[in-house]
Amino acid sequence: MTRNLQRYDVVLVGGGVTGLMASHKLARLGLRLLLLEKQPTLASGPSTRNEGWLHRGSYHAGSVKDRQAAVQVARRCIYGHEQIRAFAPEAVEDADRPPMVLVRDADRLQELVSRWDEAGVSYRPLTKAQASARFPSADLTRASEVFEVADVSINTRMLYRKLLTSAQQGGAEVLTGARLEHVRGSEATVVMADGSTLQLESRLFVYSTGFGARDLFRQFFELELPIRYWKSHLVVVPRLGGHGLFYVDPHEAAMMHHGDYSVVGLNEDALLCANPDYLVVPERADNLHRALERLVPGWKNAGTYSDVACTKVDFAPDATSARSLNIAIHEPVPGHICILPGKMTEAPFLTDVLTARLYERLEDGLIAKRPCDVLHASLASVAREAHHAA
Repeated sequence: MTRNLQRYDVVLVGGGVTGLMASHKLARLGLRLLLLEKQPTLASGPSTRNEGWLHRGSYHAGSVKDRQAAVQVARRCIYGHEQIRAFAPEAVEDADRPPMVLVRDADRLQELVSRWDEAGVSYRPLTKAQASARFPSADLTRASEVFEVADVSINTRMLYRKLLTSAQQGGAEVLTGARLEHVRGSEATVVMADGSTLQLESRLFVYSTGFGARDLFRQFFELELPIRYWKSHLVVVPRLGGHGLFYVDPHEAAMMHHGDYSVVGLNEDALLCANPDYLVVPERADNLHRALERLVPGWKNAGTYSDVACTKVDFAPDATSARSLNIAIHEPVPGHICILPGKMTEAPFLTDVLTARLYERLEDGLIAKRPCDVLHASLASVAREAHHAA
C-alpha cells in the first residue's frame, strides 16, 4: 500500500527533546510540519536517559576548562532554564528545595565564583551545618565550600508531552514507528510501523537524531559526518536526601531527585566509544558507585539500584579535540540540516536559532518586510546577478 505524495515545509527526523521543541516552535509559526520518530515512543534515547537536571549554569561554568566557553555554555543554560520553567512550570520537581553545590578544590573557588558572576548564575553561600541539616546522610568533610543554587529537577516526560501537544495544536503531524527509507533531494519515502509507505516532499529536512545522523547521511548522501560517540553512566537508587547535591569537581558525584528516587551521575564521565549503544560498562559504573559512596556512605543500604548507560554525540572536525558541549547546526547537503543541542537545557537556545534561520528561508511574505529585510533582499539580488555574470 502506498500513500499519496504529501508536501511539507519542514520534515523533522528524530523525536527527542530537540525534535519536539523544534516542532513546537516551528508549528506555531504556521509551517506545515512533520515529525518522524523511528521508535514506537518519543524521546526514548538520551532525552530521558539523563539526570533530569534542568541546569542553570552553576555546573558548566566551572566544569568547562576554557573560561569564555564556560561562560557561554552557562548563559545558554540560564536562557534554556528560564524558558523551560516558563513553558512547563508544572514539570518542575522539588521547586521549594534548591540543590546544593559542593566545591572540593579550594584553589578553584575564586575562579568559579568569578565565572558565576560573569555568566549571571544565582548562588548563595551555605555553612556546612546548614547543608548537613538539609542532607544529613551526606559526607561533606571533603567539601571546602557549599552553595545553594537555582538548578532544579524536571519531569522530562511531562515536559515532552506538553511540547508534543503544543506542536500538534499548531498543526504538526507526528508519526512514531516511522523510518526514513529513501531521500533524494526534496523527496523522501517513509516506511510506517504497519509496513505501508508515505511519499513526501519537503522544502527542508532537519535531522535531530543524535547518533543516528551519521548513518542517515552515510546512507542517503554517502557523506561521513564528523560525529563522535560518548558514553556515560547513571545509577538510579531510592531517594537519598531532600535536596539535590552535586560537586563541580571532576570525577565526583552529582545527583538530582525525582519523587521517591535519586538519579546520580559522575562528573566528566564521558567515554569515547566506536559504536553507539546503551550497554553498561562495569568498570565505569563502579567508578560512579565509589564516587557516590564518598558522598553518601552506605548508599547501597538504601535498597536495590539500577545502572544505566547513555550515549551522546558531538561534532568534532578534529578527532583529537576535547568533547564539545556546545550546540551545533550543520547543513552538509543543501536543504538537509543536522542539529545537536549539546545538552537538554541548551535545546531552547538551539531551537530558537534554528527557528529564526528557517523562518528567513520559508516565510510566505504575508507579513510586511522591515527596511532591513528590503535592503537584505536587494543585496542578495545583486550578489546573485554578479554570480551569474561571472
